[in-house]
Amino acid sequence: MLKKILMLLILSLTIISMIYGQQKLGTNNGGAITGRIFDETTKKPVEFANIILFNKQSNSQVGGIVTNKEGSFTLAGIKTGKYYFQIQFVGYESKKIDNISITNSNFHYNAGIIYLKPTTINLQNVVVEGQRSPISYQLDKKVVDVSQMHTAISGSAADVLQNIPSVSVDIDGTVSLRGSTNFQVLINGRPSVMSAQDALQQIPASSIKNIELLTNPSAKYDASGTAGIINIVLKKDSDLGLSGIANIMGGLNDKYGGDFLFQYKTPSVGYDFGAYFYRRSFPGSNIQEKQFIIGDNTSYLNSNGNMLWQRIYSGVRGGLEFALSDFDNLSISGRYGSGSFHRNSMLNYNQWSNAEPQVLYYLSNTNGNHYGTYYAINSSYIHKFALNGEELTADLMFHHNNSNESALTSSTQNNILLNGTETTELGPSSEIRGRLDYTLPITKMKKFSAGAEYFSRLKQDINALYIFDSTNNTYNFQSQFSNTNDFNRTRFAAYSMFSNQWDSLGVQLGFRTEYTYQLVKLENTKQQYTLSRWDYFPSIHSSYNFAGGTQIMASYTRRIERPDGGDLEPFYTWFNANNVRIGNPNLRPELIDSYELGYQTFFGKVSFSNDFYYRFTHDKIQHINSVYAENVTLNSIANVGTDYSVGAEFMIMFNPIKLWEFNFMGDLYDYRISGSLFDQSFARESFNWSIKNNNVFKLSSSTDLQINTRYSSPTVTAQGKWNGFFTTDLGVKQDLIPKRLSLVLQVNDLFKTGKREFTSQGVDFYNYNYFTRQSPMVVLNLKYNFNNYKEDKKPDQSQQDSGGQGNE
Repeated sequence: MLKKILMLLILSLTIISMIYGQQKLGTNNGGAITGRIFDETTKKPVEFANIILFNKQSNSQVGGIVTNKEGSFTLAGIKTGKYYFQIQFVGYESKKIDNISITNSNFHYNAGIIYLKPTTINLQNVVVEGQRSPISYQLDKKVVDVSQMHTAISGSAADVLQNIPSVSVDIDGTVSLRGSTNFQVLINGRPSVMSAQDALQQIPASSIKNIELLTNPSAKYDASGTAGIINIVLKKDSDLGLSGIANIMGGLNDKYGGDFLFQYKTPSVGYDFGAYFYRRSFPGSNIQEKQFIIGDNTSYLNSNGNMLWQRIYSGVRGGLEFALSDFDNLSISGRYGSGSFHRNSMLNYNQWSNAEPQVLYYLSNTNGNHYGTYYAINSSYIHKFALNGEELTADLMFHHNNSNESALTSSTQNNILLNGTETTELGPSSEIRGRLDYTLPITKMKKFSAGAEYFSRLKQDINALYIFDSTNNTYNFQSQFSNTNDFNRTRFAAYSMFSNQWDSLGVQLGFRTEYTYQLVKLENTKQQYTLSRWDYFPSIHSSYNFAGGTQIMASYTRRIERPDGGDLEPFYTWFNANNVRIGNPNLRPELIDSYELGYQTFFGKVSFSNDFYYRFTHDKIQHINSVYAENVTLNSIANVGTDYSVGAEFMIMFNPIKLWEFNFMGDLYDYRISGSLFDQSFARESFNWSIKNNNVFKLSSSTDLQINTRYSSPTVTAQGKWNGFFTTDLGVKQDLIPKRLSLVLQVNDLFKTGKREFTSQGVDFYNYNYFTRQSPMVVLNLKYNFNNYKEDKKPDQSQQDSGGQGNE
């Protein structure tokens, strides 16, 4: 399979080279037409606008290209003659530039800055400005405009991601990027102090400008996260003076909260301050069936009942930005927050075995809580040299996180307490990161960049177990199952990159190396486990622009997923009376080779994008289940073998009529995993697919209706299978005061079809779990802009091509 993928990439690049050789453009072989495309309203560059060149005499198409991130374009290799070109892009009115003449004495035509006007829709004599698609494709990433996601505006970043390609979100909010939960989360290009899943659950959608997905990041980025990077770009005002934005929301089943952001800007200094508080509760029901096989005896443990998941989180953020000179900029920012995730259940159990067929009925009550506080301090300095594009950046970051967990489980029969357990885990951690990046433009088309970074993390986990003693009605400390673990990881990294653009062909080469030192120390036993290793990460990105806006992109990257500190703990940690886990200090990191081939084109005003990918994971890490004792499941972790994913993603965007915007996305891939579990070989495979359909209807000049549907097919793991699910979401946005006050009604899982259903099986166990949340979920969101707040359309300097480090 790997050979086939390599042959496909080589063949693709060979074809591109042949086309390039036949259609080579350049001023040495003819004239050139240049220009820049800007948005008429925002006065910002328009990237990926289609420039289509026609011969004026024959009206035949003779060339084409798309604009870069500065809105610039160059049509080279133009023969002498008369021409005109058209500019087309979704969400804007088309524009024609005529009377272009290329002669031997005047071989360069500069069209200058051309402004595109956003499309307008006439609704009963009321002119409404058209909206851009919520999802756009760029060379190395997908960009999601969160303001267009009405069905998720009252939720979190995870709620937004469930409606875009490459990402899936299950009913309990767990996010996967192309089927993997191993990805980085960055906030404004900087690593999140929280874990990836916690960050996506806690950042309010209303505070996000856009979300960027990088499935094949270059060597400039930290190599952690085999699936790629999700970058959260927070809102930032673009105007001088005082401005702000505020949101408040409330919904059924104990959902409420709000956030605000105020900013003040002058030409030399800027201030911003924001805060948020949200409380979201998700009642539901759960059914579970378990079998434990020990020798000739099989025991059964079934349960059903109600559960309540609740997330409460709050935080503040602020920053200062100073323009020290025309060439120097300094920014300092900070965040502080707290969050808790409560998971409470009241389940009816029935328990029996072959040896003891008499059924035991009892009620189990579990109160679980994952809570903590965090803070982060970031500083960034940018120096721009006299040479345009040459710059040096320095970043210093410090993060601290107090992450604690506790669970109290009690079993009662006829209001008499039979048994109970209490577990606690305290996990303070601190991180310091520093990085330097240098960029040197060699020519207008050639660029070299290099950088180095340092990362250090210290973490301590303190685990304790208490068991109920019926003789004195107290929970007694269990020293044999209570441990303290110190974790230290230090990493040094360096990278270099070179890129060049030959007319329509662009190539970027990168190489990164990382040295990791790791120490796991057990305070109780004084045992130590160390790791010292070098890893190497090459990257290749290429693109070719054809006439008419068609573009092909090919890339290869190598990435890594290192085990977390908790995965390495070589001792038993109890969750409750029926579940215990143990880590593995000998875990090896996962390494993944990722190949992608992308294609984007336009059929009239229809945009079509297609990505083919192949991903091969070495030393696949998975959590595995086995029997610890009768009615007790042991969860451990191991390198189980290798997995493979080969598939394709596609997206179609167009407007069937002026009042209807239609996006259709799909992901189809073949997944295979093979290796060894408990000294027995295994091989499993599944053909996975998912589809998503987003529709926006312009009902009036001030009313939008959005309907999103999605389906995810079943998929396999090393020991089990996740069943598929289907959901429908609805959102209605009503502008009460244009560009100032708006109201959004959000209804999720409209037809009550969302569920989480999983079956796993081994030689000594069977487990079936079914969970569903109470639905539909209804929330109302009110947003107000102060002083005509406008979101900054420019990339934030702190996150633009910044690389970044991920959580470890």
